[in-house]
Amino acid sequence: MKAEVSSITFRIPLTDTQQAKLDRKWPDGDPFISYEKIESLLEPLPVENLDWSHHSGQYLYFTIYGDDIEGTLAEVIERLERKLGST
Repeated sequence: MKAEVSSITFRIPLTDTQQAKLDRKWPDGDPFISYEKIESLLEPLPVENLDWSHHSGQYLYFTIYGDDIEGTLAEVIERLERKLGST
């Protein structure tokens, strides 16, 4: 029997600036950058379980599935940095 890695959950530390962008709210209280917006930014990449909140600390969590986990991770980071900034 041989086991293979099929998914990995990652935790990316967020800078204060990135966290502030994710914490911004519209006047009605809805998040300026919603989970749906980040999920659509990452489509069609095999990424699920996206999470960030004041309960999880200053981190963004997500799970990558598939055969090219390292390539997908690089693409996720690139897309997130374009949206949230790198510093």
